[in-house]
Amino acid sequence: MKEYLQVENLSFSYSRRKVLDKLTFGVRRSELVGVIGPNGAGKSTLLYLLAGLIVPESGKIVLGEKDTRFLSRRMWSQKVAMVFQEIPQNLELTSQEVITMGRFPHIGRWQREGDVDEEKVSWAMEITSTAVFSDRLFSELSGGEKQRVMIARALAQEPELLLLDEPTSHLDVLHQLEIMDILLDLRAAGVAIVSVFHDLNLVSQFCDKALLLKEGRMLSFGGVEEVMKAEEVEKLFGVEFLEATHPFSLRPFFMPLRRIKNETHRGRIHLICGGGSGSPLMRELLEAGFSLSLGVVNQLDSDEELARKLGIPVVQEKPFSPFSPSTMEEAYRLAQKADFIVIAPTYWGRGNLPNLDLAERLVLEGKAVLILEEALNPRLDYTEGAAQEKLKKIIEEGGEVIKDLSAYFSSS
Repeated sequence: MKEYLQVENLSFSYSRRKVLDKLTFGVRRSELVGVIGPNGAGKSTLLYLLAGLIVPESGKIVLGEKDTRFLSRRMWSQKVAMVFQEIPQNLELTSQEVITMGRFPHIGRWQREGDVDEEKVSWAMEITSTAVFSDRLFSELSGGEKQRVMIARALAQEPELLLLDEPTSHLDVLHQLEIMDILLDLRAAGVAIVSVFHDLNLVSQFCDKALLLKEGRMLSFGGVEEVMKAEEVEKLFGVEFLEATHPFSLRPFFMPLRRIKNETHRGRIHLICGGGSGSPLMRELLEAGFSLSLGVVNQLDSDEELARKLGIPVVQEKPFSPFSPSTMEEAYRLAQKADFIVIAPTYWGRGNLPNLDLAERLVLEGKAVLILEEALNPRLDYTEGAAQEKLKKIIEEGGEVIKDLSAYFSSS
């Protein structure tokens, strides 16, 4: 059977940061594909591309026999429906009214719902067991009930391809199983389904195929029994797993044991980053055997949050506040212990300019300061050129501009 969805060499970047790199895979009708990978792997971005919410940098997406580059927005909405991870909490509409919104792509301007629309809404409520609370306000429903309503709204679109972004997150075991049962019923009805999951075992037990995604690249894609093996998921998450066979499904079942630590110690790096620019570098450098420190970054910054999760020492400033002299001095003491200072391609504003003063102070003291080439992009400078001038001064005083950290350290 030919694939209904065909993805060929699909790539996408945010501000020149590669998020997805040349993905190629296909999904047939009546097939449930689970997408798994660590945070920042590009899973949600992939769904947004398949839903037509963002435009690929390169590559193409084919639905049936139709290249989506030539589909109208209305036609795309009639073929593809998406259930987002974030559920609106305070919609003052009844459940049935929310579900009926799924018919909008099929209703002409100034038209009202007809008999066919009502039939499709009834069918969507029946398959998701939401008819029992159709008259209740959406804002009054439980988390599991809201999730079922959002799936019902997507089904009311009559999609040929259904996309879901972590549909079982924040649900207890009972409601997770209810959602998976709905997806299995839809698969049996001929719908092609692509869903992001954070639970390995939901993918291994319920999905037909798995797509393993890491740092925007596809590690593997294929049947669950073929792809989901301990060595593969260990590479994916950097965690050692115990793999067993489930006694009922006879499919692989995984239990996390411990984080895999790189035993080689290649030195310490202090990262100057922010706004997510350091996140891919942190994973890359830890896996390569470096010890890391970070800062200064504002609290709630995505780089700060990831550093804390990974146990990386990080100097923090209050949210949305400029960097104070005391935090800069703390960062200086931490960076002094590093063998290398790495400046990532972050956005420069008046608040984080002191980080470049820190780098200049360190290069004058003889520290090896490495500047990723993209950090010199003028589009990242929101200081009327002040950041560019500071970066040039760091280079004049001995800072080194490099294109790629992996290539630099592999050759050094």
